[in-house]
Amino acid sequence: MFRRSIPLALAGAALIPAMARAQAPAASANPQAGTAPNRMAGMSPDQLALRTHEAGAFSLITARVGVEKATNPDVKRFANFEVTEQEGVAQAMKLAGHNFPDHAPTGEKAQALQRLQAAGGAEFDRLFLEVQEQGHQELLNLTTALMNSTAPAPDKIMALLANGQVKEHLILIGLMMGRR
Repeated sequence: MFRRSIPLALAGAALIPAMARAQAPAASANPQAGTAPNRMAGMSPDQLALRTHEAGAFSLITARVGVEKATNPDVKRFANFEVTEQEGVAQAMKLAGHNFPDHAPTGEKAQALQRLQAAGGAEFDRLFLEVQEQGHQELLNLTTALMNSTAPAPDKIMALLANGQVKEHLILIGLMMGRR
């Protein structure tokens, strides 16, 4: 019995730094990344779903750039995972009844995308991971807020499943950035 507890304890301990980073307000290219879920409580479930879609679309766009430009094999593999995840979440949102239009990044996110497109080599990999970390912090906050909202069950289910993957991705990003 005790042997089964050790892997669970280690997994939980690994989540603590990522969760602390994910919940800490951060100065970033992503204003939502530093907005705690409880500060989104006044948003309607439809607004939260739309913002989740927009954040996921940005993560998908940048992940597709990562698939093409990443030089580190781990970063490239992560970018592929992110493309698959975000395409799946978008499909789940459609199945839940949302028909959001395609979203093109604006403002600071558009600038971050331009910096990614201009970067190359190890600099691209570093910048890509930073952008993905900020985006995942935003997604964690949004999916947490959506789970705690009065959203319909399909939206809450999507948020619950996405939330777990976002947490895992924050850990992977931290590992690739040399943090543990």
